[in-house]
Amino acid sequence: MTLPAVLATTGQQAEADSIVHLYELDTSLYGGPVYRFTASALETRAVSYGDEVYEPSPVEATGFETSSEGTLPRPTIKVANVSGIFSAAIAEFGDLAGCIFRRIRTYRRCLDGEADADPDAHYPIDVYQIEQKTNQNRVYVEWTLKAAFDQEGRLLPGRQVLQGVCTQHYRRWTGAGFDYSSATCPYVGEACFDATGAPTTPAKDRCSKRLTSGCLKRFGSNPLPTWAFPGAGRSSTT
Repeated sequence: MTLPAVLATTGQQAEADSIVHLYELDTSLYGGPVYRFTASALETRAVSYGDEVYEPSPVEATGFETSSEGTLPRPTIKVANVSGIFSAAIAEFGDLAGCIFRRIRTYRRCLDGEADADPDAHYPIDVYQIEQKTNQNRVYVEWTLKAAFDQEGRLLPGRQVLQGVCTQHYRRWTGAGFDYSSATCPYVGEACFDATGAPTTPAKDRCSKRLTSGCLKRFGSNPLPTWAFPGAGRSSTT
């Protein structure tokens, strides 16, 4: 992959120290929001990149390096929990196993409002899934991640059987349009609905992950592409 020119040149200069790590924890698997935060030591307030806002938060991320033996990395992410945001997410959605976690690396000069602002000027995005929660207390929450395409040790069925919750990945609004790069849900319509099924704007478009307020609102009486299992026994998550 060829890096954008600004990355190639900045990486060879003293400004390389101003690299910014942006993180996204996507809980849409369970009908939740995308949490965005940054660990940049240079930022004391929220930053914007690609019209998305990332709040400053102490983050300790390790293990992203690829092994010379060819094994896939199993990073560990430790995020400050003083505000209780992540405790609340865990209380509502469980340990967030299976949720997508992204790491975006760029330079401060490429952030929105800076001299070389460019939402496409970043290193290849690292995409992982939460494998398990390994620690939780009042100070921090810690998760172990796995590569999103890691199939080692995979068991059947290939996805969790949930009676009333669809596990498709829904599109996300970027400010300039919808991003379908991580989406598995085939919906590309113009009509937008919030997490309760009420009509809304593209910026607040969220799928409820439910048949009535999610699929039926978007696909009508057509065959529904839900990944839920309505015929299964009642799930404790519904």
